Amino acid sequence: MECDICGTAGSTAPLHCITCARSYLEEPRVNLARALIDKDGVEKHAKAVIEGSEDKESQHVSLVDSKGGLLVDRQECTNNIELQRTKAETAEINERLGLIAEQANLLRDQMEATRKQIEAQRISNAQRRSDLSSATYGIDSRRANELDKVQQHLKRMDYKSDKVHHDTMEMRTYLCSTAARLAGLKMTKRKTKDGSIKEMYIIGPGSRIRIYDLRDMNDALPDLLSASLGSVAQLLVRAAGYLGVRLPSEITLPHNDYPQPTIFSPASSYQGKKVPFPGSTPSHSSSNSPEASRTLDMQRQLPKPRMLFLDRPLNHLAAEDPPAYSSFIEGVSLLAYNVAWLCRSQGMKDQFKQWEDVCSMGRNLHRLLVLQETRLPQRPENPLDKDIAPAKPSSKVPLRKTPVGFGELSHATSHSFLSNAENAQYLSGWGLTPTKITDELKTYLYTEQQAQEWDKLDKKEWEDMENIMADDPVLIGEKRRENTGTDDGCSYLASTITQKTDAGDEKQKGVNGWTRVKSRNDDATKKVIPE
Repeated sequence: MECDICGTAGSTAPLHCITCARSYLEEPRVNLARALIDKDGVEKHAKAVIEGSEDKESQHVSLVDSKGGLLVDRQECTNNIELQRTKAETAEINERLGLIAEQANLLRDQMEATRKQIEAQRISNAQRRSDLSSATYGIDSRRANELDKVQQHLKRMDYKSDKVHHDTMEMRTYLCSTAARLAGLKMTKRKTKDGSIKEMYIIGPGSRIRIYDLRDMNDALPDLLSASLGSVAQLLVRAAGYLGVRLPSEITLPHNDYPQPTIFSPASSYQGKKVPFPGSTPSHSSSNSPEASRTLDMQRQLPKPRMLFLDRPLNHLAAEDPPAYSSFIEGVSLLAYNVAWLCRSQGMKDQFKQWEDVCSMGRNLHRLLVLQETRLPQRPENPLDKDIAPAKPSSKVPLRKTPVGFGELSHATSHSFLSNAENAQYLSGWGLTPTKITDELKTYLYTEQQAQEWDKLDKKEWEDMENIMADDPVLIGEKRRENTGTDDGCSYLASTITQKTDAGDEKQKGVNGWTRVKSRNDDATKKVIPE
């Protein structure tokens, strides 16, 4: 068709006018409109097919293209959709069938494995049942035989242990008796002035040192009392070492830079600290250096030992140095307590009820080490010599008796250990303590010192004093003139004795006894009475 304006035919020629251009654009617009219409129709058809609401007549509607040809048949499109849906469902079903088949095969394999395992367990149970039947066959008799073997072995071991421990006890007995014999521990009997016989215990080289009773210390000479206590402490430490026991109060024997024995209280014992000898430490005013101050602070923290020696008579020490007197009384009380405790641990359990029983250290040591009253001479019986009843459990033949034997309990062996529950309970219930012994002893000695108001002289000393008085009448007269009232001449004798004693306790010629002196606050005349 030709253009009315330019006369150009067709739409392929170059566009020369508006009419040709408009005509050229009409055909794509028509095709676009037709495509949109077809799209709406296809969309409606697809929706109807999916939802199933379209009737059969609409399924035969055909779409025509721009040239008027048949484009798509809706029946064929619906069939294709159903075919695709069927294929999809078939593929899904086939996939599920494959998974089910695989799971079934896995279950078959597991069932087969489980069947084999059950069969193996059945065989194993049958074998174990057979073994159990074989093991339990005659089990009562075999159990009794094994029990008898174990009991015999235990008895054999107990017998060997008891035998070795008994040999140890015999060796301890021999060592303690030898130590006491070498130390010169003996008992002698002496006749007193009133005619009675008194037992005395001596110790030391040649058995010349008397072991004083704690109640007789007021009459003891300082040197002899110090030597006696030192010998007793040395013998006690040696015996405790042989017996393998640890004394409640630690005793320190003389050694380098430690000239005299000392003893510690139970709370301060066995601390492992090196304690200097009492009185050997420098005073606080000797040095003001920081090092000296630190040394003094360390020394204040050290335990304080108690003295076991004297440098003057006991009554003089009580009057001149009360702290030293208290320390000495506490020390001898702890020493006596150690002796009594050692006796109790070796069998003399019921021998120390009162504090007076502790005072005689010589008697206690003599009974323990020399007489050995608690020694057990019998040996343990061999339990293998007797028939063993299989129905009754065998019991250990006890080596310990009541009371225990000498050398049996100790801290050095596991057999009959002193600190186990049984032995600790056996030795418990002792009412005496070091504090109680110290208090009672202080009270007794103080009472005795208060009662000693007379100087005691024997007949020979009295005769010597009478001769002195007869040889020096001028002095007696002067003494009488100085005093008021009557005087029998004894005041000069008393003053002479006092001067001699204060000058250093020098012995007068012819004095072969002992003298008791009680100091007074006043200057009253002391009377002298012959024995």
